[in-house]
Amino acid sequence: MGGFGAAVSLIGEGVRALGEEPGYSIATLFLALIFVWSGLVKLRRPALAAMAMVDFKVARRVRPSLGFALGAGELVLALALALGGPASRFIIAIAAALLWVFTLLIARSLWSGERFACFCFGDTDSVLSRWTLLRTSALALLASTLAILALPTNSYREPGAAPVLELVVAAAILGTVVLLGRVPDLWKWNRDLLERNAPGPEEAT
Repeated sequence: MGGFGAAVSLIGEGVRALGEEPGYSIATLFLALIFVWSGLVKLRRPALAAMAMVDFKVARRVRPSLGFALGAGELVLALALALGGPASRFIIAIAAALLWVFTLLIARSLWSGERFACFCFGDTDSVLSRWTLLRTSALALLASTLAILALPTNSYREPGAAPVLELVVAAAILGTVVLLGRVPDLWKWNRDLLERNAPGPEEAT
């Protein structure tokens, strides 16, 4: 029970930090960076985003304009998240709803046994997997928690030392998450390389 109690306490401290400054601002900027990354890649390659929409059965045929519109919408949402303001709780709720929609679409496709390049968060090489579902649901849960615990924000973020530092911390967290997400691929590549270079039965003797 000691370890379980410590884990619960740690989770509670983390949730409490999200409801206070600067944890709230850092988490919001983290989500904004996620949507900036995703939106920019979709604007760059709208046809691939449109193909993913067809695979998810959101659209019947590939229309690059839909991929472009989705990317532009994500950038607008990212800007609103980054600016803050009196409607920040509402904006975060929209982000949470969008992330839960993505989560449900991924879960439905996985349940149907489908595996395709989902173009999730701009990753063109990412094939639909349980990791994709876990990552998206974690982001949806984070956004939902922020929408519930968010502090009332009465002014927009203005340029200054504090917002810049919060943005740097959010970017560092995003970079760490991306690197950790590459660990399984690196491990698989290293294992395959070792297996190819391992001596055969005749060489071993």
